[in-house]
Formats: sequence, C-alpha cells, structure tokens
Amino acid sequence: MNDSRRRFLATSLFTCAGLGLRVPSLRAARPLKDLPSEPGPHVQKIKHLADNSWLELGPPAPDPDWGRARGRSWCAAMPIAPELRGAFLTGEGVHGYAKPDGRYMDDLWLYDINAHRWVCCYPGADTKTLDLVIDQDGFEATRDGERIPVAQQVHAYSMNTYDVDRKRLLSMPNTHEYWKTALPQRAKWLKSPPADASPWSYDPATGKFDRQRTGGPAPKSGYGDTLVYVPSRKQAFFAHRSQEVWFYDPKANRWESKKPDGPPPPFGIDATSCYDAKRERIYIGGGAYPVAPDSGHAFWVYDLKADRWVDPKPNGKPCRGSNSYATLNAFMAYDPARDKVLLVRHSNHYDKADRTGVYVYDPEANAWAEDPLPLPEKLLNKQVKNGFFDAELNAIFVHSAG
Repeated sequence: MNDSRRRFLATSLFTCAGLGLRVPSLRAARPLKDLPSEPGPHVQKIKHLADNSWLELGPPAPDPDWGRARGRSWCAAMPIAPELRGAFLTGEGVHGYAKPDGRYMDDLWLYDINAHRWVCCYPGADTKTLDLVIDQDGFEATRDGERIPVAQQVHAYSMNTYDVDRKRLLSMPNTHEYWKTALPQRAKWLKSPPADASPWSYDPATGKFDRQRTGGPAPKSGYGDTLVYVPSRKQAFFAHRSQEVWFYDPKANRWESKKPDGPPPPFGIDATSCYDAKRERIYIGGGAYPVAPDSGHAFWVYDLKADRWVDPKPNGKPCRGSNSYATLNAFMAYDPARDKVLLVRHSNHYDKADRTGVYVYDPEANAWAEDPLPLPEKLLNKQVKNGFFDAELNAIFVHSAG
C-alpha cells in the first residue's frame, strides 16, 4: 500500500455488542444531560492506532436500565452529535418487532464515544400500556400533550441526521402497518398525520420528541429516502426516492421544494450518502429498486451551490464494480481532514462475499482507489451492522450486533 493511502485513514475501530436487557420501572427524563463523558482509556488507544488498523473495543457498557442497543438492518450511518461526543441509533430492524422487555423496537439510543457505553434515550413504545390520543394538530401524543413517534421508521435507511446548529436529531418517517400485531390498540386512535408536517425532532437537552405543522407545502416521505443536514444552509436536504428534492429550514419550520437541473440518480431508494463541506456537495449512491444499470455507475452528486444533480463520471467503481451499496450493507462518510469519501461496505447480505472493505473516493482526482482497505476477520460475519465516522478521532466505528 503506498504512503498516500496510508495517511488518510489514520485510525479505525469496531465494536461488537451483545444484549442483556433488564426492565426498570421508568426511564430517565433527560438521559443525555451529563454528556459529554470524560474520555476513557480506549480513547487514547484509538488515537495511537497505526495507519489503517482496527481495534476491537468489545461490547459497549449497557444502559443501567435498558441494557444494550440491538443491531439494525437497513440502517446506514449513525448521526453524530459533536457536542455530546455520541452517535444516535434508531429505526426498526425486524419488522414489527416487540423486544423481550415488552417494548416496541421504535427505540432511540446514543453510543457514548468517550465512555464506550450505550445510553437509552427512549426505550420504545410499551406494547402493554400504550394509550395515546390525536392532538389538536393531528399528531399522536400522550394525554399530557407530549408527542411520541410510534413505529415511524420500518428501517432507518439514510433518514436520520443531526442539526448541529439547533442541536436536534431530525428524522423523516417511513410508516408501515407491521406494528398491528404488537400494538393492536393503536388502531383505536390512529389517523393519518397532517400533510404539512416537519421531520420528527429529538432534543437531547430535554429528552423530548416533537413534530410540527409547517403551514405550507411539504414532501411525501417513504421507504429508503435520504435526509442530510447542511450546516452552510442551516437546512436539511431531503431526497424522496432519490429524485424529488426538498430543503427543510428548522428555524423557520418551513419546507422548500427544488426543481434541480441535471441528470437525476439512476437508482431508486435506499441510497447511502454524505455531505462534503469543502465543495458543498451531497454524495449519494448505491441505491436499489432499481439498482443502477451495470453499463454505468451509481455514485451521484447534488451540487448545493447550483441546486442541480451532477453525474461526476468518476474513474473506477467501488465494491468490485457493483452498483449496489445500499444501507443494509454499507454506509458513506466524508473525511474532512483527508478530503476523501469513505464507503464502508461492511456486509454482503444478499450479495457476493468479495465486496466488503473500505472503498475510498478522491474528489480532487474524481477517482475511486482500485483496492479497498480490508475489514478485520471478526467483522466478516452475518450480523447486521451500523456505524459512523468520527472526525475528531479520525476513526470509523462499526457496531456489529444481532
């Protein structure tokens, strides 16, 4: 491996988590109030890793009340909250699943990077006691008026992002009916939400969820869409079915529709994506239903300066030439220090076994490196995986769990 490729990925690591749940009487009202944690000894180990090497951290410490987070299928990058030194994990894995503790799998977790532990932000709807109403704005809420996101994401896909300005997790729904077995009582009150709805938000400072009416046009939202926060605009980019483009302004609580020029992506839903702050781009690729034709490629650009789609026509292709690197098997991240896009192909569910690895795209050269950086042997398993890139530690994290 030549030296230039050794430098850009200074450290990498992975975590392998089990479960081990126990049931408390109630959840903490503000579970993230004491973050960020003091860095544990593992942080120094990460900082001193050799180039392109991996470190197995072992199972993160469990939440004292709710245990450890489960792995999620079809869940791409975990959004990082920089000020908390943590990354969020949410979205259902198994369709309509109720966990052994009686909670529905619409839970929300934060991986505490500094402490290598799980913090449960919300344990999921209680399948035995859930009893909600439709409030005056048309959203599900408790009788005390607290809005609760019940079964809002059959999978997370690339539909969660973090607003670094207002310090909120933002999530777009992709609703379904798999919940009917575990939560039959919900049918008594449920109505379709208003069409002029914002994304769901979670406020780490209060531990509360919210969703609001915008009073104006809003996009449809469905399986496999893409949501990426853009700090330069202080807005969130949203692509419905990798075609229809909207921007959400959290401060104004307003959606704006775009009609971008340029060729739209040649794939359907379930793409991986990331934001390039240097060039003001969204990279989006590897989607499915349909997968891009083999005669072309599946790595596309949304130019935020010009509000247009761009086919970059890169030299080479990742994943051994495959155009499929959707959220079940991969996540994408931009490394600002090395100015590279990292496509972490961590799994090969329903695909060929030789396509794993960290594939590297150089925006300046507009080219993919010919060979991927290898994954450790213990990550070459059949568990579902989720992950993120931490720019502060210059490290890829991969969570491997059932």
